[in-house]
Amino acid sequence: MKRLKPVTIFIIICACLAGGLLLSAFPDVSKKDVRYYKEEEGSLLLDRVPNSYTRPAFKRGSIEQIWYDTKDYDDDLEPMHKYAYVYVPYDYQVTKKYPILYLMHGHNGRAETWLGSPDKPSQTKNCLDHMIQDGVMKPMLVVCMTYYDNNLNEHTRNVDQDLVEPFGYELIDLMKVVESEYSTYASGTDKEGLMEGRDHRIFGGFSMGGVTTNFRICDSMDYFRYFMPLSGTLYWSKISVPDVEFAGDYLAKCIEQEGYGPDDFRIYMATGSKDYALVTMERQVESMKMHDELFRFGDPGDRQVNCTYAIADGELHDAHARMTFFYNIVPVLANEME
Repeated sequence: MKRLKPVTIFIIICACLAGGLLLSAFPDVSKKDVRYYKEEEGSLLLDRVPNSYTRPAFKRGSIEQIWYDTKDYDDDLEPMHKYAYVYVPYDYQVTKKYPILYLMHGHNGRAETWLGSPDKPSQTKNCLDHMIQDGVMKPMLVVCMTYYDNNLNEHTRNVDQDLVEPFGYELIDLMKVVESEYSTYASGTDKEGLMEGRDHRIFGGFSMGGVTTNFRICDSMDYFRYFMPLSGTLYWSKISVPDVEFAGDYLAKCIEQEGYGPDDFRIYMATGSKDYALVTMERQVESMKMHDELFRFGDPGDRQVNCTYAIADGELHDAHARMTFFYNIVPVLANEME
């Protein structure tokens, strides 16, 4: 077969670029309209993060450390003094109100897992800067925390199962401090004041952080409208039973006990096609669909939908997957807020 000369190849590539044939590899993220391609009925295929978004943006937000007092709610109620990190968007102004996202890591993670630290920001932090800079999403505050006592890995024997459910108590302690220091939609730090900000507040997490998120659906809906459980389900919790309907039944019962209905929350779930969590995610989605009067699955943007399930093609259970989920999902939830 006759080989093309390098010059010929160069000319062909230039012609393709000029004609727009290769533009799909370089998406115009400034006009991202959060459209997805259906992989199969009931799940969506996520976009890849542009390489440019992994590098520092021109307009960069800051990461600030904040300390708060809490207790060891999963054990002996011993007092603890812990820190979390708060992402503050570029050009933050105390006179404006900002939506806020609380993010939890997975097993063996830290408060630094998602966005890094002030001295060592992560690629996901760069991605967040770019999305705000380019108008892909509204500016927002992001809180990165840990369920480990005193910010130290506890090396638990049951993959942190004992820690994720009771974290809801510590979360309130953290929220009171964060939302007294930064401008959010909360009118105060008592229960009523924090509840007023629920329509502009998200809780999300990856792996055991995803399990943590499922428990917050069950006990913290007074404070959160939006939830982002990633690659982690109630089937990984210590309350799990093998019945396929377990997770959907448990979530539905808890939401009913909290006094909320299908119009009061939004859940965006995701995992990778090569993630070992895929099986458990599919199982939980199946169980939730057994309660279709409460969990209405479908495409993001549909006003009748309150649950979306997405799959990131080729993604594993790792940091790259976390960033892919963040890039695709956070703008959807942030931009749904009025």
